[in-house]
Amino acid sequence: MEKNAMGTLVNLAPAMPSTVSAFSVKIVSPGDAGIELTIARDVIREWNARNALDQKRILLPLDGDEPVNSASDLMIAFFCGKTETPDAAETEIEKHLQSGRPALVYFSEGRSDLIGARMTPGPVLEDFKNRYTTATVASYGDEKELRATLAKQLDATIGSHAHFKTSGSSCSSEVSVAVPEAPAEPLASQTGALSSFAQTILSEACDDFEAYIGRIKVGQMLRIQANGKQLVEPQTPESIAQWDAAFNELVIGDYIRDAGCNGQLFQISTKGFAFLKTIGKTPIGYIAELGGM
Repeated sequence: MEKNAMGTLVNLAPAMPSTVSAFSVKIVSPGDAGIELTIARDVIREWNARNALDQKRILLPLDGDEPVNSASDLMIAFFCGKTETPDAAETEIEKHLQSGRPALVYFSEGRSDLIGARMTPGPVLEDFKNRYTTATVASYGDEKELRATLAKQLDATIGSHAHFKTSGSSCSSEVSVAVPEAPAEPLASQTGALSSFAQTILSEACDDFEAYIGRIKVGQMLRIQANGKQLVEPQTPESIAQWDAAFNELVIGDYIRDAGCNGQLFQISTKGFAFLKTIGKTPIGYIAELGGM
C-alpha cells in the first residue's frame, strides 16, 4: 500500500488483465474555452477512476485537433462569450446527433463581451434546445457549477443512453488493458538517462493538474495521453514502437507508477518528479503544493 497525491491509501499491486469497452469522447470548443476543456478532461478522468473497473467501460477524450468528420461515441460542446453558435460547430453537433449518439452542450453565462457586458445566452440556448431535442443542453455561471453539472449529466448519459447499452457500437472498441510488459533489451532508463520520447511523456504529465498518464491499446492503435494530449502520432508501426518503448522505459525505471483502472492510468512517481526538476520542469496544481510528491 502507498499514499497517492491526495493522501489516500492505494494498492499498487500489479493489475490483472481485463477487457473493457472503450468509448471516445470528442470535445468541441469554439472560442476561448480553455478552462472548460480542462474541466471536461478532469470530469472524464474522474468518471474513469470511479467506474471503469465496475462497469468495464472507459472514456477516451479526443483532442480538439481531431478531424472534424471523425466519429465519436459522445460529444461535449462549449459555447463561451458568443451571442450565436458557430455554424461549423453546430453542423458537427447536428451530424453527431443524427447518427443516434448523445451530445452534451453547454452555454456560458459567466463570460463578457469585448466591451465588458455580461453575456446572456438564454435566447440562443432555448433556440438550440428546440432545434436539437435529443441533445442535453444546459448553461453554467462559473467553473464550479460547470464541473458539478457536467459530472452529473455525464454519469446520467452513460447510464441511460441507448448508445452505451448497445454492444459493438460503430465507435466503441473492446480493449484489453494490463500493466505493460518489460522489453527484452535493456533500456536507457536503466543507466540513468531517459530517451526524448520518455521525457516528452513525463513533461506533458507534469503540466497536468494531477500528473496523470493514460495508456491504452485498441487493436493495433496505441494511445498514450497526458495533459489532454494524444502523444502517439502518427499511428504507424515505427511510431507506436517508439512511444511504447518510451512508456515501458518509464515504468521499469520507476519514473511513473500504476494509479489504478486495471493498468490504464499512471501517475508520475517521486523519482519521476526528481528527474523533471533536473530538466527545469515544475509541477502544477495541488501536486505543486505537495512539492511534486
